[in-house]
Amino acid sequence: MMRRYSNNLSQLWLWGGTLVIVIWLVACEEEDAAIVEQDHATFISALPEDVQYPADNPYSLAKEELGRLLYYDPILSGTKDVACVSCHHPALGYADARDFSRGVGANGLGQQRFGGLSTRRNAPTVINTAFNGIDNDGLYSPDTAPMFWDNRAGNLEEQALLPMLSKEEMRGEAIPEAVIMDTLIQRLNAIPAYVAQFEAAFGNTAITQEHVLAAIATFERGIVANNSRFDQYMRGNTQALSSLEVQGMNAFIQVGCADCHSGPMFSDYELHTIGVRDNISPPDAGATNRFDFRTPTLRNLNLTAPYMHNGIHNTLEEVMEFYEEVGEGDDDQRNANVSEGQLDEEIRDLELDDDHVAAIIAFLNTLNDDSFDKTVPESVPSGLPVGGNIE
Repeated sequence: MMRRYSNNLSQLWLWGGTLVIVIWLVACEEEDAAIVEQDHATFISALPEDVQYPADNPYSLAKEELGRLLYYDPILSGTKDVACVSCHHPALGYADARDFSRGVGANGLGQQRFGGLSTRRNAPTVINTAFNGIDNDGLYSPDTAPMFWDNRAGNLEEQALLPMLSKEEMRGEAIPEAVIMDTLIQRLNAIPAYVAQFEAAFGNTAITQEHVLAAIATFERGIVANNSRFDQYMRGNTQALSSLEVQGMNAFIQVGCADCHSGPMFSDYELHTIGVRDNISPPDAGATNRFDFRTPTLRNLNLTAPYMHNGIHNTLEEVMEFYEEVGEGDDDQRNANVSEGQLDEEIRDLELDDDHVAAIIAFLNTLNDDSFDKTVPESVPSGLPVGGNIE
């Protein structure tokens, strides 16, 4: 008796019998491997092994070390109690393990940070932001690298400025936004150790806002994790991933995850409305007031929970469940302020079963790499507590 077996990968006319079934299974496995070889080049790839720096802000060790000190020094906050590291700490994957970051006036670190002013966004990781905007051919420009959940900054230099201007993050309420940077520059000029550090990094010139931002950006560009097992696999080490992880990579591409989570950073750097539920009042609309947010990177997810722009999901299983249910049209999962017609056209039923989910999560864990710079200075030139009030 002749039977026809088919799936989304292949079609095969089979004659009954165990031997033929075995042949069919082997053929499917071989075709799975072929699909990975064909599709990964279209959707996903390894990170570059080197980092590019802007022509007007080239790398120097003096600049990087100055940037490290500024990153950890609360002298750059209006109330002298918050530093960049307060919400982007290396022990927490350069994020903060909270749904919403807490800035000025807060005490503690990560989930133990309480009080003070709260932001309305989950803190994105600083790791690999040097590669923001990279496409699947490995092409990117450090001058045009979108930053933040709404892409409101165009590179790391611009990104470094905005938290200092933000009342909730670093500025506080006592110093007006119009004069905060002048105030911070005056503080730095009053500290001889900083005057010497800036001279070593930029020459015998006055300390300027541009120098402060250039130094912090230089330090942040050096925080990279570009040798995950996935990167090793894509560079030719076929033993770097298990068969389950390869199956997960296949499923990741085939069900459509890679339509948005693409390229070496697993992000298309576009804004999408996916209908994530609100956990704050009033609700936080995105860049175009339509609840659209940038596709986040999927690298180092083991270090950067909770997930989504508002940290509403604590596990990868919850994230997968959200995508499946909102794709099926479950109104209970969708943000009440987002109509079905507003959802991104890429939102659809992924038709996932438990095996798919387990395999995809196994694959996502191959993107983890903890080899990034974790060096914390013992002190900072201001003499203030390193990192501000994080102890």
